[in-house]
Amino acid sequence: FDFTIEVPIPNKSKRAEIIKNYSNDLLDEQSIKVLAENENIAPALITRATKVVSSIDTEDKPKAFTQVLNNTLKAQGYGEIKTKITPLLPNVYDPKFINTTTDLELLTQGIKEHQSARLCLYGTAGTGKSAFGRYIAETLDKPLLLKKGSDLMSMWVGGTEKNIANAFEEAREEKAVLVFDEVDSFLADRTGANQSWEVTQVNEMLVQMENFDGVFIATTNLMDNLDKASLRRFDLKLEFDFLKAEQSWNMFLSYCRDLKLAKPSLSFRKGVESLRYLTPGDFAAVTRQNKFRPITNIKDFIQRLEDEIAVKNVSRGNTMGFLA
Repeated sequence: FDFTIEVPIPNKSKRAEIIKNYSNDLLDEQSIKVLAENENIAPALITRATKVVSSIDTEDKPKAFTQVLNNTLKAQGYGEIKTKITPLLPNVYDPKFINTTTDLELLTQGIKEHQSARLCLYGTAGTGKSAFGRYIAETLDKPLLLKKGSDLMSMWVGGTEKNIANAFEEAREEKAVLVFDEVDSFLADRTGANQSWEVTQVNEMLVQMENFDGVFIATTNLMDNLDKASLRRFDLKLEFDFLKAEQSWNMFLSYCRDLKLAKPSLSFRKGVESLRYLTPGDFAAVTRQNKFRPITNIKDFIQRLEDEIAVKNVSRGNTMGFLA
């Protein structure tokens, strides 16, 4: 070849622009926003879907458009389009419900002022690490770019490193808050590496972190497993812990209002505050249950929180039940 040039996947805002230009006014703004979330939709797919939908006698053009695209994506081995954009945060979210040593509202305002930070949030599952990343993105009025292990790990040699580099580049182009969930998958201690690629992907992560001047947040449940050289790349390492007793009660009150339950009397307070190892994730899990298994009353709500705690692999000690 006389000349070789890479044509990368367009960023989200550019994808939205392409979809709008190639769809011949068949889609509303919300439909365009939903489709732009999928990076596998190429301009050629939009053009073909436009031709098909234009020839179909249907009133719901966006639905037909999505169905045509889904058929093609499925044939290509990709996942279907998510028709709903999940809100970044639950209605009752409040950083005051996170048990950590730093005032998170002041921290967020500082990040908003400087527009640059590299944070490592660590602690047990469900303590609100990823949700705080979403909160920062919402407060800064920036897009959220959330990457998990399944998004970045590749079966090909060098593929994971390329995906890591692409994620940082996309965050630069989108001016997005970049969140890597379970970052220990990519920053494992190199002293225990058995394969060369285990070292190279850590090296790639370190280089990208060093050169990134936006907001990068890494979360992990396994802080001790991180490569020691990575720790100095983070501006702040922050532990998220189980809820304090007062936080548990205040969060319980907020969820009761959101679930439209009767206001709990103070007689229940000791029972809620005595629930050890409670996390915001436990409240979220019980709330999801409510969709198909409605919570009947305050006692039922507390019992379900106790059930969530019971399956954790932690020593509970003596706790009090709820009081009538």
